[in-house]
Amino acid sequence: MYYSEGKNSIYKDYMKTLIYWCILVKSIYKCSVCGCYTESPVHCGKQAKLILDGSKRLALSKLISFILRHNPSSIGLVMDREGWVKIEDLVYGIKNLWINKHLYSWVTREHIIALAQLDYKGRFEVKNGYIRARYGHSRNLQIEISYPTDNTSKILYHGTLRENLKNILSEGIKPMKRKYVHLSVNIEDAYEVAKRHGRDTVILIIDCNCLRKHNIPVYIASSRVRLVKYVPPTCIIGVKNNR
Repeated sequence: MYYSEGKNSIYKDYMKTLIYWCILVKSIYKCSVCGCYTESPVHCGKQAKLILDGSKRLALSKLISFILRHNPSSIGLVMDREGWVKIEDLVYGIKNLWINKHLYSWVTREHIIALAQLDYKGRFEVKNGYIRARYGHSRNLQIEISYPTDNTSKILYHGTLRENLKNILSEGIKPMKRKYVHLSVNIEDAYEVAKRHGRDTVILIIDCNCLRKHNIPVYIASSRVRLVKYVPPTCIIGVKNNR
């Protein structure tokens, strides 16, 4: 395939990012003693069974996130109002209906459950044979999830590209095509989110009490992610340059 110089540069950046995440993402194992899923190859004093290597874990996580957050119809799924689908239907759709199904012939129900349980940002929720994305849904899916309200956080963080900074400081942070703006509870997570979109990144520091004064609730999506409908410019109290 031919790439122009500009496209080739983008492709190289994409590949570097993909390689970075493949190295960063740990493999998943199953303990032969207690049966739990773990990121350690040794558990309960014995060698654990490899369930998902890092590259497969990353690929499956990205695919499931896309399906459950943005396009369930791509594999023939119909979600309920709260975003739930049967795990067995998700597995069947990936293996038989996904456009690149040949790349995922290995996927099983156990892979889905293990990945969901060990997702460090709590992206997925599993219950009674069903799974859903906890947050990040496209607005057009009209998913309605009831989240607990965060009444205690004082500061949250949002990672973005520097090129977006001027508009954000003028207009605030908008959810765009998603239902909510995503905020991180620590700078490290915000930085990792920003890096997915490019190299020249900044971290915005958000005043939670300012949000509450504007009658904008802060919702708890997971232990590391908060959601808001909008962040006004006046609630952005600082900008931290990338590392």
